Formats: sequence, C-alpha cells, structure tokens
Amino acid sequence: MLASVCEHRSMSRFRPTSPLGLAFGAYHIWRRLPPAQRRMVLQTARTHGPKVAAALLAKRKARRYP
Repeated sequence: MLASVCEHRSMSRFRPTSPLGLAFGAYHIWRRLPPAQRRMVLQTARTHGPKVAAALLAKRKARRYP
C-alpha cells in the first residue's frame, strides 16, 4: 500500500472533476496566499502562461485530428 503525502485526515485531496471544480480549488488556494506570494504567482503566470496555453492547444489539435 502506498503511503500518502499527508497523514492528516483533515487534509483532502485536490482532485477537480470539472473546470468549475478547478476554478473553485484555485480560488481556495489563492485566498490563503499572502500578498507577496500572490504577486509571485501572477508574475510566474505572466511569464509561463502563454507557453503552457500554446502547448495545450497544440496537444489538443494533434489529438483531435490524428
């Protein structure tokens, strides 16, 4: 049996089942971040977001039309 990352029962797993679930999960995490870390997340998203989006679109396009 695999050991879990967190042994605390109060910690739930983060498994969004839909885009709405992902959005709620991201908002929940965002609320808990201090302002300095929020700025770091925004800067990282500005830097790497377009690369990630382009890669996802390319992967989706390749999968849709084999």
